[in-house]
Amino acid sequence: MGGIPGKITLITGAAGALGMVVTRSFLRAEAQVVAAYRTDQTQDALVSLDHPDAPELMAVKADVTKEKDVDRLFQSAYDRFGRIDALVNLAGGYIGDIPLAQLEEQTWDHMMAINLKSCFLCCRAALRHMLDQGSGVIINTASRGAVEPYSGAAAYSVSKAGVIALTKAIAEEVRGKQINVNVILPGTIDTEVNRQAMPKADFDAWVSPQAIADLILFLASDEARHIHGAAIPIFGRP
Repeated sequence: MGGIPGKITLITGAAGALGMVVTRSFLRAEAQVVAAYRTDQTQDALVSLDHPDAPELMAVKADVTKEKDVDRLFQSAYDRFGRIDALVNLAGGYIGDIPLAQLEEQTWDHMMAINLKSCFLCCRAALRHMLDQGSGVIINTASRGAVEPYSGAAAYSVSKAGVIALTKAIAEEVRGKQINVNVILPGTIDTEVNRQAMPKADFDAWVSPQAIADLILFLASDEARHIHGAAIPIFGRP
């Protein structure tokens, strides 16, 4: 992929089911990856990648819903590599099947923090470096549910819709500054957790983690430099 080799790429949620595939894909494309993870258990997953001892992978423990952790994460990446070329925001979570009348405030706040606040904090930290260096790529992750809300997932849908609005606002702020900002909208992702949660679903209709990784790789490449401020659906098979 043109423009990927050597690119310093910071990936949040790197140890999740999707994050592992994306992280591996960037390593195979010869990027240098800063992989943010939250718990020691997820760190164990990162070291199982195809490049466990490769200098191209730097794992940093951080809670990306906390400002101090995010600032430390980005400073660690900058101290190691001297620049940040791409940010891939994958950190997030889902709580659903709760009608709004029964939705607790702490659940609402958790969805806003893990899906939207984390994205805000990481985008802000990345922009402070990218504006100084005069280049960069930011790829955020929303959801099909952000544009097609469904019953029982109000907090999730609103938080992901906020990611789209945030992305478009940033895109306008940096227009003409050689920084590309886009957001992807996956449908249901074919992961083991989702299969267990929805055992009767048509798994073949879901989008694969690798298909999402391929899209992210493209958006991070030089070939995508004319794509800016876009919300790109990747829903899976119709």
